[in-house]
Amino acid sequence: MNYHTFSSSEIEQLSRQGCTAEDWSRVRRTASCTIVRLRNVRFMGDVVLGSNAGSVQYQGNELPCGAYDALITNCVIGDDVRIARIGVCVARYTIGDHAHIENVGTLACEGTSSFGNGTDIDVWNEAGGRGIVLLNHLTAQTAYLQAAHRHQPALTAKLRAMLASEASRAKSDRGSVASGARIVNCSTLLNVAIGPSAVLHGVQHLDNGTVLSSPEHPTVIGEGVQGKDFVIAEGARVEGSAMFERTFIGQGVKMGKQFSAENSLFFANCEAFHGEAVAVFAGPYTVTHHKSTLLIAGLFSFYNAGSGTNQSNHMYKLGPVHQGTFERGSKTGSFSYVLFESRIGAFSVVIGKHMSNINTPNLPFSYIYEKGGESYLVPGMNILSVGTIRDGEKWPKRDNRKVSQKRDLIIFDIYTPYTVEKMRLGKAELLQLSDNTPKERDSVLYGGVLVSRLLLRKGAKFYSTAITTYLGEKVFGRLAQSLQDGKSWSDAAATMIPDGTLTRSSEWTDLCGLLTPTEVALGLEADISSGAVPSYDLLLERLAAMAQNYPRYEWQYVAETFAKEYGYSPDRLTKDQAMSFVDEWFKASSSILSSVIEDAKKEFGPASRIGYGLDLEPEAAAADFEAVRGNAATNIVVQKLTKEMEALKARNDLLKALIGQAS
Repeated sequence: MNYHTFSSSEIEQLSRQGCTAEDWSRVRRTASCTIVRLRNVRFMGDVVLGSNAGSVQYQGNELPCGAYDALITNCVIGDDVRIARIGVCVARYTIGDHAHIENVGTLACEGTSSFGNGTDIDVWNEAGGRGIVLLNHLTAQTAYLQAAHRHQPALTAKLRAMLASEASRAKSDRGSVASGARIVNCSTLLNVAIGPSAVLHGVQHLDNGTVLSSPEHPTVIGEGVQGKDFVIAEGARVEGSAMFERTFIGQGVKMGKQFSAENSLFFANCEAFHGEAVAVFAGPYTVTHHKSTLLIAGLFSFYNAGSGTNQSNHMYKLGPVHQGTFERGSKTGSFSYVLFESRIGAFSVVIGKHMSNINTPNLPFSYIYEKGGESYLVPGMNILSVGTIRDGEKWPKRDNRKVSQKRDLIIFDIYTPYTVEKMRLGKAELLQLSDNTPKERDSVLYGGVLVSRLLLRKGAKFYSTAITTYLGEKVFGRLAQSLQDGKSWSDAAATMIPDGTLTRSSEWTDLCGLLTPTEVALGLEADISSGAVPSYDLLLERLAAMAQNYPRYEWQYVAETFAKEYGYSPDRLTKDQAMSFVDEWFKASSSILSSVIEDAKKEFGPASRIGYGLDLEPEAAAADFEAVRGNAATNIVVQKLTKEMEALKARNDLLKALIGQAS
């Protein structure tokens, strides 16, 4: 594009319009830059002005582009940009086409900056030792690889070098406001890179950070927000005087209502309001909505924090060194307290105050409660909870990411090799405890909690039912598809031969949302350590391949686990065995679904009606309840579950017909 300086007559007109320049020869413009749209502007250093003939839309008003009442120094300004009412200056910025900057105190880049990239963040352990390097394109998986296995010095060194190289790509002596961004009524923005179509409105103070954004899902930073040393990803919405320092806020995250965060990571679709986070590794769908809730020094994902939830790492003598892990899908009730170190099994619920260190990874879907100062656990209880079913359905529906590249890799399923194998281990441990526990004992200590002796075998049965349900779903899903495609029995059976090459298919790990065989994760780490994965882009490719291969890895697990449970592999399933297993699978599946339906119906029981129809006769009180809450017959969730039971029965009949007709 051709730029030229202003003529002497144009400079005279600009002077009459209140414009001045330190050196007019260093101010250049395109031919379509209209000088009547430059008023009360002070130019310093090298300034380039694009076309300003257009307008921007703001709150239903059409505002002319150009520059008004501003000090602009060392900037490159694109086409159809409006800059107006600048309190101090716009300095050392490249501003993209159609940007709108108005009523802003300061927008400046001081020196050379990486805009938050390369910042060290101490997560998961408040005392340090699990630091991660902040990046524009950080993912839950690349952060986990940095933080989790610090016992491998070669891995840590290679990762940090790789990430430092990636962070250096963001380094510049000039800030940027990308095309279509809007910055209005903001106070101070120092060393902040702002992405396309981002909206900053009423921001109090941002220092050393990046606001990624995209036209398909603009990022919004709202009133009163203060942040330092940060990266905010596309589609995030941060407002309501939120405060954060050394923090990553991921794609689709919502944060506000005076929430504060320090040394913390929030990945895809997290929601953080009112409370506080310190040294938190919040994996996808971590939710905290309440005042007086403190999340500290923990790893979470698919987690829901009740009001007043707190974790403690203060029973120490060498500093705040303790840390904790809530495996995926866990919840804490109001004012629950968990003493760290602790590790809570997946999809467990924690109620009450727990003063012992809890370690229950092999007892997922459990209910942990406190009675008389002691911690108790009911194994497998949440398998039968409607809440667990609703969680599994709502997470994919609530994926707020509208960008084409969804960086965090997420396996949403509740029953997976990761959780099912834990149930298999838990089942074996519970049965062993049952066999070894004298009948005169009321309870047995397990992982820092007490388990009633009478619940040991009951919990093992819950797990057994869920395992059968999962294996049946996978085996019959594949078998039915083959038979419906017209394959013979032998050909259908052949499709169930796994094509995986895993040597330890039963060992799985959760890379904070991405489930993968442990040996695959360790293989990646070994390749990073050896230099075989030399770049961040290649690391992302390897992780994406792991996600794409999940179905293949899962099927190998299913086939080999089925053989362990039933003594023969799915590809050797006879028609008689299939008929028998259909009955077993249907019994297990319908048992769980029936219990879930009954659990849902409790929401309409007598205890739920207490606050309705005050001072009314029972019939009128019941009518008041139904007017507000409906009843079990009309409730959408119950209706859906009932239809699922009908579909389950129909599927059972179809499977038997397909098996019976197969040649």
